[in-house]
Amino acid sequence: MTPAERRKKRDEIKSSIGPFRNLTDYETCTDIQREVWRCNDLEIVPVALLRAAENHGGICLGAFNSLGEMIGFVFSLLGSEHGELIQHSHLLGVRSAYRNFEVGSRLKLAQRKEALRRKIHRINWTFDPMQPLNAYFNLGKLGTVSNVYIENFYGESSSALDRGLPTDRFVAVWNIDDPAVEERLDQGPPRHDMRKELKKFAVINHLEDIAPGMAISSAVKLNCGDEEFLFEIPYNLPEIKNRNLGVALEWQGKVRQVFRNYFRKGYAAADFWVAEDEGHLRAFYLLRKSKTA
Repeated sequence: MTPAERRKKRDEIKSSIGPFRNLTDYETCTDIQREVWRCNDLEIVPVALLRAAENHGGICLGAFNSLGEMIGFVFSLLGSEHGELIQHSHLLGVRSAYRNFEVGSRLKLAQRKEALRRKIHRINWTFDPMQPLNAYFNLGKLGTVSNVYIENFYGESSSALDRGLPTDRFVAVWNIDDPAVEERLDQGPPRHDMRKELKKFAVINHLEDIAPGMAISSAVKLNCGDEEFLFEIPYNLPEIKNRNLGVALEWQGKVRQVFRNYFRKGYAAADFWVAEDEGHLRAFYLLRKSKTA
């Protein structure tokens, strides 16, 4: 499918965003959780908790197709950080048939709009740094930043996305009325010519192929002093996890090592790049020295 055909297909998906309408929507939300995370019911946020959290300052928004069926949702809790009210976005899920049609993006934008209406200026959430598509969505498209890395945040999980690995997480911070965030949302992620970027920025590691579609990391440089630099991970890291858990665990060790080291030194994960290089996709975290460090 050509880019123009993909854009046309996206335009054909008509959806609306709005509050949960009735008890059925809360029940459908739990069904979508099961589909997306493929976990046991102990890890599902139940109807009673969704309703209680929303009734006390949380946000529940659904995405609905042209027939009025819920196809996705976003759920956040009212919280406090450094004495300031925030929303902690706990879940964002979209049915598999509706992914790649900007439904998730529209849900986040609606969540942002509702938070701003409530005079809240920050939303945070956790995400797995071993999931390149999530990193691109959060850092690249939405303009979040992270300088907090928590090992095994949720403990052992039954989710198919986490099974076999500790649940390490970034804490993403979305300063929703920051001019840089507004610019990123308005203009979208910039395109990157990797030949130029790799001449401009230091890369603290390189990938080493050990089998077709299977790469490990070289030793990483832990004393880079540049204001900005790159850390490469395989674009197909989730596939590598499914094929070889041992290699995935080795990658998680590298990710822990890099971010715990550089976050302590005042850096943040400030962007995530995906670019084509010689016919294949490459993925990079951009780390940037914090101005307040």
